[in-house]
Amino acid sequence: MKYVALLLEQESYLEQLMRLEQLEENRRFCRHGLNHLMDVARLAWIRCLEEQLSYEKEEVYLFALLHDIGRVKEIEEGISHAEASAQYAGEILMHIGYSPEKTKCIVDAILEHRGEESKNQGEQVLMGESEQMDFAALMKWADKKSRPCFYCKASRKCNWNEDRKNTAVCWQ
Repeated sequence: MKYVALLLEQESYLEQLMRLEQLEENRRFCRHGLNHLMDVARLAWIRCLEEQLSYEKEEVYLFALLHDIGRVKEIEEGISHAEASAQYAGEILMHIGYSPEKTKCIVDAILEHRGEESKNQGEQVLMGESEQMDFAALMKWADKKSRPCFYCKASRKCNWNEDRKNTAVCWQ
């Protein structure tokens, strides 16, 4: 995973990630540090393997590592973290030489990951001669399922709507 390694070698990325972890150090609710990012990547990749989805592992991991990095701007400047993450992702992926077409797919999925349910959420979409889950829907699913709300001590005080919480011990 050449581009994942290049991303993780970027000082600006590591500084943003460390800043985010500092800003959320005393947060009672879900945090958005490296553990969360890797949980999202792993869940999405497991589902890709189980359902034989044709997404590349690198694409999955790049989305996961970048989808919440904009929370620094959200906390410090009040900017939507999805928009800030998408902008940062577009810039840093271009900087490391990632494909513009694949960058667009990742950026679009980042923009969708916090909004209303994706129009393709959970639906199968035609991809060549086969059908598979839309990339944005897959990544939004992994982001939600990475949160063990059913075990969270702060769940009752969380401002997420009940339908957004991962309250069941079910990953499908």
